[in-house]
Amino acid sequence: MVSMEAQILDSGARLDFDRAMTLYESADLWHLGRLAENRTLSRYGRQVCYSVNLHINYTNVCRFQCRFCGFSRRLRQSGAYVMTVDEVVSQARAAQKSGASEVHIVGGVHPELPFEYYKDILKGIRQACPNMHIKAFTAVEIIDIAEKRGASLENTLKELMAAGLGAMPGGGAEILDAQYFQRVCPNKPGPDKWLAVHATAHQLGLMTNATMLYGYQETIADRIRHLLQLRALQDESIRQNKGKFLCFVPLPYIPPKMKTGKKCAVDAVTEMKTIAISRLVLDNFDYIKSFWPMLGVKSAQIALCFGANDLDGTVQQYSIVDKGHNDNADDYLSVEAIRELVTEADRIPVQRDGLYQVMS
Repeated sequence: MVSMEAQILDSGARLDFDRAMTLYESADLWHLGRLAENRTLSRYGRQVCYSVNLHINYTNVCRFQCRFCGFSRRLRQSGAYVMTVDEVVSQARAAQKSGASEVHIVGGVHPELPFEYYKDILKGIRQACPNMHIKAFTAVEIIDIAEKRGASLENTLKELMAAGLGAMPGGGAEILDAQYFQRVCPNKPGPDKWLAVHATAHQLGLMTNATMLYGYQETIADRIRHLLQLRALQDESIRQNKGKFLCFVPLPYIPPKMKTGKKCAVDAVTEMKTIAISRLVLDNFDYIKSFWPMLGVKSAQIALCFGANDLDGTVQQYSIVDKGHNDNADDYLSVEAIRELVTEADRIPVQRDGLYQVMS
C-alpha cells in the first residue's frame, strides 16, 4: 500500500511539518529509506560526489564554551593553541601538492585574533595555492570578525571574498531554535543571526553549506523546524539567483572523550532517518552529505542508500571530534577507499571541486 506521504512526494508537493513528523516518527525505516533514495535517484542519478580536501582548525580557543563542545579551550588554558598564518598556509600548500583541491578552515571564536589574521590566512593561501578552493569561517566566526572591526556583515564578507574566500561552511547552526540556544549555547549568536549571515553571503553571490547538530537535547519537532527554516532561506536565495546553499550536512552529536569502540550518542536508526528526512524535506538542496568522520565509514556508506549523495572527501586532519569514536581512527580516507565505498553501494563515484563542479 502506498502511503499518503509517498503520494504527496510523487505529486511534486512538499512535505509540511506534520507530514515530515509522521515520516520521522514512523517505525518503517525501510519505507522511509526507499522514499529518500527514490527522490535522490530520480533527481540526481547514481552519482556520489567526493573531494580531495584538507580540514584546518586554526585554533581551539573559543569564548563561547557551548555545553556540547569538547573541542574548545579557554584562552591560555592547558591544551589551547593558535596556529600562525604561516602554519596554516604551509598545511594548505602541502595538501595541494598531495592532490587536494579544497581546504576547509574553521576554528573557535578567539577573543583576541584581529581581522588581519583572517585576511592574511586567505591571502596567504591564495598566493601560495592559486587554484585551491577556500571554504572558511562559520557564520559565528564571521559575526565575531565583523563585531571586532565595527563593520557590517556585508562589508566584512566582501573584504574576505576579495582576500580569497570562496565559500562558507555551515557550522554553528546547531538547532535553529532560540530556546535551544538559550539552554545549550547561551553565549553564541542566536539562530536569526546565523540565518542572516548566510542570507547576506548568498546575496553577495557566495555559496555556503548548512548543518544541523542532532542528538543533543533537541526534539524531533525541533529538527523538522530546523530543516524548514533552511528550506525557506534556500527558496529565497534561489529566487535571487546569486548565492545559495550547496549542501546540507547532518551531524550526529558525539560526546567528548567517548571510549574507543563506541561510535556516538545517536543510534544508527536515527542517523539513517535523519539523512532520509533531510533529503525529503530539503527538496531545494542538491546535495545531502554523509559526513563519514562523524557517522563512521560504514554508516556513511549505508547512508548513500538513504538519500545522501555526497561523501565529503579525504578530510585530512579533522580534529573537532575525538578520533576514537568511529571505525576509522586516522580520520583520513584515500581516494581509492572512497571510490570503493561508493562503488560497493552501487553508486558512481565522481570527484568534485569546492563548488561541486565535476573534475575530470
